[in-house]
Amino acid sequence: MMSSLTSAQPPSTYKALFFESASIDPTVASLPTPKPDPGTVIVRPLYSWVYGYAGDIFTNGNPRNYPVSFPLTGGGNAIGRVAAVPPEAKNLKVGALVVVDPIIKERDSSAHHLSDFRAIGISDNGTWAELVKAPIENVLRIDEAALERNGIPIRDAAFYAQLVVPYGGLRDVKLIAGETVLISPATGNFGGAAVHVALAMGAGRVVAMGRNEKILAELKALAPGKVETVVFSGSVEADVASIAKYGPVDVFLDLTPPMAKNTSHIQAGIMSMRPKGRVSMMGNVNALEIPYRLVAFRGLRLQGTEMYTREQAMDMLKLIETGTLKTGPEAGLVTKGVFKLEDGLAALEFAAKEAGAGRAVYFAPNEE
Repeated sequence: MMSSLTSAQPPSTYKALFFESASIDPTVASLPTPKPDPGTVIVRPLYSWVYGYAGDIFTNGNPRNYPVSFPLTGGGNAIGRVAAVPPEAKNLKVGALVVVDPIIKERDSSAHHLSDFRAIGISDNGTWAELVKAPIENVLRIDEAALERNGIPIRDAAFYAQLVVPYGGLRDVKLIAGETVLISPATGNFGGAAVHVALAMGAGRVVAMGRNEKILAELKALAPGKVETVVFSGSVEADVASIAKYGPVDVFLDLTPPMAKNTSHIQAGIMSMRPKGRVSMMGNVNALEIPYRLVAFRGLRLQGTEMYTREQAMDMLKLIETGTLKTGPEAGLVTKGVFKLEDGLAALEFAAKEAGAGRAVYFAPNEE
């Protein structure tokens, strides 16, 4: 028999931030309360990340041209509590603290293509809602007792959504403690998170590149002497010279977004690698000129990574639960705003302005 959504009779409807199209402002809709079919779990989101570019997906005409099928409920990643589970659920109980992970990979694909990946919230069932229905393999349990032992508030643990992405890239190129890591650009949400992740993984030195000098200074202050910064110059030669001050690079993590007009920093990063160095390519650039001969002569490894694996996601949660990767304002990870669903458009606009390294904005559909 399936568990009920609460100890009392569950309501017949729940609230969700609903988008009819990318050209219509979102509304708070009343939707039928879902039931957990075999292989799915119902979760009550507590904090759901409002990423800075969300407004360019769900509103403003979707200028990023994401493959979004409207109408839908927005949102992707969330921390919440299990509301209902199917009989086959072994490790998930009603009330358990969990992450709803948005990445779904096709099970029956013989080779990965872009179409093999989709996300909760790019379908009709996002996390900006009082309830979300998700595949059971996308609901990862959090050790709440460990959070309590280590004094980690649930809201601070919600930074997982930013941290897990660069973790996938750094794990794929097998970052080793003591190595020098170049991160570019490092001033956005994922790039800034990558600095925190690299330090937690034991990087000996982190070189953060970007245009926003204020944010670069904040990143350098995280670990003076271990975090160095380079301001984009727009010139390959100048950037190579700036990076060279900190020695050859072992690992280069690129997170260049699709709107980048100049990709000279990527070429500079590749040219700064030591022999046998590894390049993790996690950005969203359609075309790139690379120094082919240098890659061949130095034996560089170019590794493309699409997000992260379930195993990597679970390992990231352990880093957070144990306090190995520090979260919260004292660690340079600051929650800038928490919004109700009714303030949907304001939240998207606020997130766009506040986007950047070490910053987060959330919807809080349910009280803790």
